[in-house]
Amino acid sequence: MELSDVLKLECCDIDFKARDKDNALEKIAKLMVKTEVLQKIDYSLIYEALKKREELGSTGFGRGIAIPHCQLDNIDNFVVSIVSSRKGINFDSMDKKKVRILVTIVGPSSSRSGHLQLLAQISKILKEPGTMESLCKTSSRIDLYERFLSNSDAEIAATQKKGEEKLMLLIVRDDAIMEDITEIFLEYGIQESTIIETQQMENLLSKVPLFMGFFNFTGDKNLYSRIIMLKISKDYIDAVIKGFEDVFGNLDNFSGLSVMVLDLSYSRGI
Repeated sequence: MELSDVLKLECCDIDFKARDKDNALEKIAKLMVKTEVLQKIDYSLIYEALKKREELGSTGFGRGIAIPHCQLDNIDNFVVSIVSSRKGINFDSMDKKKVRILVTIVGPSSSRSGHLQLLAQISKILKEPGTMESLCKTSSRIDLYERFLSNSDAEIAATQKKGEEKLMLLIVRDDAIMEDITEIFLEYGIQESTIIETQQMENLLSKVPLFMGFFNFTGDKNLYSRIIMLKISKDYIDAVIKGFEDVFGNLDNFSGLSVMVLDLSYSRGI
């Protein structure tokens, strides 16, 4: 099993905040159900399973690292999450130090061997010199995701095989949401994009004498829009769209933004 297949970007966070260990486990459970693999699972089932495992002994094994994990009967696949906490969280660790990096595993009860394999892989990565320091310096979710995988030689090839690029188009019909979109891009580490100013068909038709009077320019509808174009790895698409829906709600019911993803058959330059 490759970590690059089960680590989900939408389940990563670089500015994770929690009052204490219990609050951290609850927030992690809510983060885990953001991925499609677990979206039909109530987060409380994951939360309770993580707590039950912690009752056997803390998964905070020292040096600012914890690996909470649990197994569930009603799932078929593994999901791994990684979060970093700038201030640290009291996690009852063996060395009594606050935890700053938490890697969480949720897997099926039917695959105990797979669970142990993932625990061994993750533990090995986190024990490598410099890994902890590198992960704590990440500036975006994508940065955290990629640094974690790149710290394992076994994962480098798998990571390089992934990452087929797509062309994402955002059609923004409300200028007021541009700041929110920018913040989402910064959170995920998306820096390269192109913005095109456009006009909707109503604006063009309104200048044709035959159609004058059919369009209301005093209404609230904005006849101008923007198209944002960016290249994005196919592995990041679900996480970024989930980021939009965390802010704007279900995009199918939101008129201010549309998202399209197209195959990118040829690309040169940036």
